[in-house]
Amino acid sequence: MIRSAARSRQTTVPAVLALALCAVTGVTMSVQAPAAPLVAAAAMLVALSLDWRRGVVALLVVLPFAGLPVFVAGTPGLAFRDLAVVGPLYITFAAAMLRSDTTPVPPLGIALPALVLFAALVVAGVAVAPSLSVGVLGMKVWLVYMPMLAIGYHFIRRVGDLDRVLAMTAVLGLLPAALALAELLLAARTGSFGPFAHLYSSTASAPSMLVFGDGAQMVKIARVPSTFTSGSSYYTFALVAFVAALSQLLRHGGRGWFACTVMLAAGAGASGNRAAYVMVPLITVVSLAFAGVRPSRLASAGAASGAMVLAVAALGGNPLLVLRLLPEHVHVTLSYGWHEMRSSFLLLGHGTGWDTNGALRYGDTAQRRYIENWYAKASLELGVLGLLSITVALASIIVRLVTPLRRLDARPRQLAAPVAALLLLTVVSLFKGPYIDLDPLNVYFWLFAGMLLGLYRAVGAVPGLGAKAAAL
Repeated sequence: MIRSAARSRQTTVPAVLALALCAVTGVTMSVQAPAAPLVAAAAMLVALSLDWRRGVVALLVVLPFAGLPVFVAGTPGLAFRDLAVVGPLYITFAAAMLRSDTTPVPPLGIALPALVLFAALVVAGVAVAPSLSVGVLGMKVWLVYMPMLAIGYHFIRRVGDLDRVLAMTAVLGLLPAALALAELLLAARTGSFGPFAHLYSSTASAPSMLVFGDGAQMVKIARVPSTFTSGSSYYTFALVAFVAALSQLLRHGGRGWFACTVMLAAGAGASGNRAAYVMVPLITVVSLAFAGVRPSRLASAGAASGAMVLAVAALGGNPLLVLRLLPEHVHVTLSYGWHEMRSSFLLLGHGTGWDTNGALRYGDTAQRRYIENWYAKASLELGVLGLLSITVALASIIVRLVTPLRRLDARPRQLAAPVAALLLLTVVSLFKGPYIDLDPLNVYFWLFAGMLLGLYRAVGAVPGLGAKAAAL
């Protein structure tokens, strides 16, 4: 009982401090926007000086509300999370590693040299980028969150750590989901986003209507950013929150977690991103399969989740029409992705940031281009060697995340299965779009991958790997 209360305080206190920090910096940002991230960073460094793990909890609190600093301060708010939370977390984690004799990098096998080679190519590619600022911003997009692999790996010391991380992510996800559903309902009833449109006045991505199909076979679907700066960013978070709730439902059961899971699946559909109509049922089926659920239940669970998401997403139209249009949309998407892939093979790339949306938007260049296929983007910027190295790295990481699942006991397997499903399907979906470049999935992907590896170490699912790191 005492140990449980102590662990609860380890999570609750940093979470409360993170919320207080957000409030204080929000006030500062409204008065003196450029100073707010620096004030927050100084406070965070002090808070994390005793235990870097508090920074992970603070990051988990901040991630669901990544757009709020931008809504208040405009473009300068984009730097808030990295300056105020990620930077101090990296500094204090590195300091802890220097004081320890523990290997900071998780066991990655061939993925480690592949990532090192990829990082070297990204850095070298800055020299041939359209401009120095484009190259540096492109390097940030490619590399800056990869250290979350190590942080997530060392953060998990026992099964309960991952359990609390996923519970926190699911519960916090209810707020963006509720806002997205409210925006969707308003758009369906009035044809506009009313007061919600003013929320995004400082951003370039206000809510919009997406046309699905053409002619008589057409459905208008609202695309809403919720607490993020774009509908695509909210969509990636909605998947993460849904996965977190699904893990809690599998592990703990109960009406509360069932309602939370349904709410977050509806929130994913409310994003208006058509990929949600495929990903939510797919994640459900793959998660249940990884968790060892009987095959007879897989199809019904996937069909139920898919039907619910389609119904929510098609409030402004006919769900059956959306369902009928969906296979054609998937076919067109795959064909387009293959065309981009086939036409993008280069021996040497054009340079880091050449096709990175954020780098071109905020860098010193007037160039604008956008290849949706993330693997094609890797080839265009870094050449065939860059594409090969990152593909090998991701494939190796996914194998290391999926293979140990069958060796886990029921409790850790139920928690890990949906996370592994999300990471696997994210790597596959990069053939469609650069989701791993977007906030907040750019953080969650590497952080959760490291956490799964930490879980496997903690429960002894990786032969020959001791739990020495858990004492850090």
